[in-house]
Amino acid sequence: MVREHHRRNVWLIAGAVLALALPGASLAASATIDTPLTAEPGDVQRGKAVAVNSDLGNCLICHAVPIPEVPEGASGDIGPSLGGVGSRMTAGELRQRIVNPKAIDPQTVMPAYFVSDGLVRVQRQYAGKTILTAQQVEDLIAFLLTLK
Repeated sequence: MVREHHRRNVWLIAGAVLALALPGASLAASATIDTPLTAEPGDVQRGKAVAVNSDLGNCLICHAVPIPEVPEGASGDIGPSLGGVGSRMTAGELRQRIVNPKAIDPQTVMPAYFVSDGLVRVQRQYAGKTILTAQQVEDLIAFLLTLK
């Protein structure tokens, strides 16, 4: 039942993300964002909370995330597993994928978590706002880097 719930939500989110696709002309060309978005370093525990919070990052809806507190089968399988991502990617690569994955793949269904310009069909209360704050992005990166 949980998997069916996740799949339904993933398809709803995928449709919404496709509707929010950024125009190709405004995409950054770099595959990494090496400069942190904040002066304060990311916090692993806050990042873990962002990853599992359905009102924030909600990584679990699309990705398997090796977190012992998450029951087996409670995560999605649309995106790649995040197990070992801290060994495969640098902080800059993770930052790019969180901030604006469409700069790497314009057809990705992963939302841009730190983009507010160039979006279409955004509800008025969300216009001009990002999904995550700069600190939440840095916290999430700190957590993901622990997944070796």
